[in-house]
Amino acid sequence: MKKQIFKIVVCSLILFLPAAVHIAEGSGAVLSEEKVADKMKSAIRDYVSTRLQKDPIRIDVKAITPILTGKIRSERDVVEVAQGPEEGGGRGLMGRGLFLLSVKQQSGSVSENWVTAEVSVVRKVLVATRPIKRKERVEPDSLAVLTFYQVKPDALYAETSDELLGKQAQRLILPGTPITLDMVEDAPVMSKGDRVTLFVATEGIIVSATGQAKEDGFLGRQVGVILQDGNKPIYGTVVSASKVEVLF
Repeated sequence: MKKQIFKIVVCSLILFLPAAVHIAEGSGAVLSEEKVADKMKSAIRDYVSTRLQKDPIRIDVKAITPILTGKIRSERDVVEVAQGPEEGGGRGLMGRGLFLLSVKQQSGSVSENWVTAEVSVVRKVLVATRPIKRKERVEPDSLAVLTFYQVKPDALYAETSDELLGKQAQRLILPGTPITLDMVEDAPVMSKGDRVTLFVATEGIIVSATGQAKEDGFLGRQVGVILQDGNKPIYGTVVSASKVEVLF
């Protein structure tokens, strides 16, 4: 009889133990160090991501110290960055930085804890495959894609050829150099001395005359044109490589 009772008790424990363990974990079991680190990394990644001007391939966070085991107890605890390194006059978002983490536990208690973390941002950028001289137009055959670890948080790296084609280098760009948008500028569509057509369009009537560009002309910008029988330039908007429109 005692053996039968013992078997019944054992069977009951086996049936109900998983549910009991699940309840215990959900009601206050401390997260593992790995899961705590994951929540800390996620908070730092979110913080860095919202402060980047372009979305990267990924944001790597590692070497966090200290790990807030005991401070972060549940998957439902809310972990956020209250202050990052750039707000405290530090080196910036990337590299080794100091972060103030705010932890709001499921119980309602809130604490703030300073931690350090190594942050790196990985993105695909365009690099020069050959020297691109100052004032030289950027051509497709002078570009290649490279996976790159960004170290300057404010640098705007070119990620698509559309951002560079039709522009010219502001300075010499060496092979293998990741190209930032401040390295290039709009290229002129007409040069000083080029023969151009100056025209006025009004009420379905177009009046045109031929002249010479007084300076380099950029699409959508103003340029001076000297007519063949005049000395003073007339200014209009560059609409193509050979046409300038005068607007009234």
